[in-house]
Amino acid sequence: MLGTTRDNRDPRGERLGRRRWYRGRLAGVGVIGAVVVACGSSPQRTPDPAARARFMTVDELAAGKLDALPTGSQFIRVINFHQAPGQSFPSRKHQPGIIYQSGGGQVLGYSDGQRVAIVAGRAAYQRSAEHAHTNTGADENTWYFLALWPTAQRGTPLVVAGAEVAYETEDLPASALAPAQYVETLQRITLQPGGRSAAHRLGGNEVVFVLDGAVTVKAAGRAAVHLVPGEGTYLAPDIPTQEIAAASAGASYLVYVVIAVGRAFATDLDAAPAG
Repeated sequence: MLGTTRDNRDPRGERLGRRRWYRGRLAGVGVIGAVVVACGSSPQRTPDPAARARFMTVDELAAGKLDALPTGSQFIRVINFHQAPGQSFPSRKHQPGIIYQSGGGQVLGYSDGQRVAIVAGRAAYQRSAEHAHTNTGADENTWYFLALWPTAQRGTPLVVAGAEVAYETEDLPASALAPAQYVETLQRITLQPGGRSAAHRLGGNEVVFVLDGAVTVKAAGRAAVHLVPGEGTYLAPDIPTQEIAAASAGASYLVYVVIAVGRAFATDLDAAPAG
């Protein structure tokens, strides 16, 4: 169920990896069974212990179905917002995406009367409709909006003063977003000191964005990337990948994925990527 936290351990004290975490994580968005979870480990091979998840907790936050891809080339962007107590600002209809509330709270109000309260540490899928964001708390709030945008929107001013682009990708290759029906998902991963994700590959376009601590992202075919809070990196579909926290400190980060319905969401791998 979306918005739940799972923290199971195997008999040796290591937390279970992505293969189990991803089962059923799209519940509630009308695409159950359309996105397949693959089990990638071959019974004929002995998995490398370094490829297994360790000291890892996953929060399944939000998911929603895209009505259509943006026209032309696309990119993924993470926008950071800060709102003073009581501040409210309207927004025109734009690309759907996912709000992650990192501090304080807000009410997302649509022009049709629907209202969605979002508290710190939680997320909500924002549909494409006229809406407003209101800080109903007594303190400043902070939140992120993660979405897939048409390249033509890169130069468009942000909706409110004080908002800033925290991270954005280059234009995605055309092969990464073939014509299909797509789903957006968001989860928060927490790694304890020395923790790591399972070595895996995702069937969709992935952005890793760090909230706390430091994360090393290893991906096949490129040098390891070291990220601190407010930094992100993009991973194309089907790239062997693993995220690792430093031995001395833990970390938490968001994983935003845009994936075609019917594709395998996550496949565990027997070997950790070099890097």
